[in-house]
Amino acid sequence: MILRILQKWIMTSTQNQTLLQFFQSPPIGAIFTSEEMEALRPLNVAAKHYPPHTVISHQGDVEQRLFIINSGWACSYRDLNNGDRQIIDFPLKGDVVGVVASPGPSTDSLASTTEISIFEMSRTAVGKAFGRSPWLAQFILSAVARQSSIVIEHLTNAGRRNALVRTAHLLLEMDARLSTFGESTQQGFDCPLTQQELADALGLTAIHVNRTLRDLREHNLVSFRSGFVEFLDKPRLINMIGFDKEFLGFRVFSSSP
Repeated sequence: MILRILQKWIMTSTQNQTLLQFFQSPPIGAIFTSEEMEALRPLNVAAKHYPPHTVISHQGDVEQRLFIINSGWACSYRDLNNGDRQIIDFPLKGDVVGVVASPGPSTDSLASTTEISIFEMSRTAVGKAFGRSPWLAQFILSAVARQSSIVIEHLTNAGRRNALVRTAHLLLEMDARLSTFGESTQQGFDCPLTQQELADALGLTAIHVNRTLRDLREHNLVSFRSGFVEFLDKPRLINMIGFDKEFLGFRVFSSSP
């Protein structure tokens, strides 16, 4: 019994340290005071790994966990009564998932798109740490504000932009988000999404997405083949659709305030 408790304490301590290292590494570059370091110890972080297409948090469940993506692609979505789903976002490295306005059933599900590594912790423990760690409070609040901006942009995409613009906008968005952690290049980025997943995010059919991607390729703007999105003329594409990455709030991933 004592051995199991000791092993659990060692594992929790190690995983807490892994989260601290994640925060302290570029581009986040957090600088913690000794008091903040102490405040983060009770978080009891669990570093979890999930294989692709695993549901981590179910819509309708009362969820107590807060998630920070460490690596891989996730997918937050809402199931509809007719069997369809609306993908709300594709959380990536550094994104915070699971902050709610009040306790109650989750409004959406979280699943892994690829193999994924996630830091999981209690919402209650995170809330208690806010008072002693201004940096953590600022990071979580900034991440929530950033997520709100992303969802607003996705709503605008689905509601007012045509198929070509909304598809190009999402691809440019994912490229910009991946570039924060050095996971894209000037040419493009590895993209694990299927045309059906893109369709569920864009409010289109998979056939329409296929046709739109063909149009983008024929106009020498974007090519999406063999799991790689290649920008053939990124400046022209950005100018054509009016893409402005300011809504992504990259100041979240900067040194502590």
